[in-house]
Amino acid sequence: MSFDAHLANFFGRGIAARALFVGALLTTAAVGATNAEAQFVRGSEPTAQSILQRRGPYTPKSYTAGLRNGPAYADQTMHYPTDADAPFAAIAIVPGFVSPQSAIINWGPFLASHGIVVLTIGTNSLTDQPPARERALMDALQTVRAENARAGSPLNGKIDLSRLAVGGWSMGGGGTLNAVQNNPELKAGMAMCPWNPGTIYARIRVPVLIFAGTADVLAGGQGPSFYKTIPESTPKIVWEVAGADHFYANDPAGQAGWIGAYGLSFLKTFLEGDERYKQFLSVKGPNSASFASNIN
Repeated sequence: MSFDAHLANFFGRGIAARALFVGALLTTAAVGATNAEAQFVRGSEPTAQSILQRRGPYTPKSYTAGLRNGPAYADQTMHYPTDADAPFAAIAIVPGFVSPQSAIINWGPFLASHGIVVLTIGTNSLTDQPPARERALMDALQTVRAENARAGSPLNGKIDLSRLAVGGWSMGGGGTLNAVQNNPELKAGMAMCPWNPGTIYARIRVPVLIFAGTADVLAGGQGPSFYKTIPESTPKIVWEVAGADHFYANDPAGQAGWIGAYGLSFLKTFLEGDERYKQFLSVKGPNSASFASNIN
């Protein structure tokens, strides 16, 4: 079944149902949202088509010059939207074992084109384990804070430092889960094929999205297992794709754009607080071997 068909079944096909849904969204935005949240409700109402686009409505730009030299990580690239209104939420993303920054860098311009600031990083050692990658992510967020304060930075005074998230692939995904467990002030964590065998995440209170694949010979089975250890009181999703390997989720173009669609909808909902995107998190993605969520 197509994405549009899923949404039609979920929301109903009638004009009246659609009108009621849109009205509820407008009421929530006008009455229930705080002034801070309202600042992040940008642009037209998202659709199944808009979230599957390779680029969002804003023009992304990247830079490396002038950034703080974070001691817990290596190379870095800051990605930001050039023509969206501030303030911006921000996320730091780290790659996996023996993998450079380039393995996950496509998340940068993708999310920036949707209004989210992204710092993609490399690691001090390609063999860094999940605890070191957790430290790298938290150090990268220090650089995000520094850019918000640096005179001459394109992001000076434009980042909402109360809206920070982390993401990572493979061992970087394990580091992501460690980070959200140990830093409850974070708004969201996105773990792509996370590797950290045997770890229990019973203290996570931060919303978490986990991608996994049944053909993943390196971290197969770990994502669904991690999901089960996270408390039911914590918003959480795990999407395990049938036949997917260890590398399918480190690019938002994966699964014909569905990886980006889920990652974007998750971060818009929990990092930015734009609940217009929450609707898409209830639709099971294609080729799902398993899909579990406690998000209503």
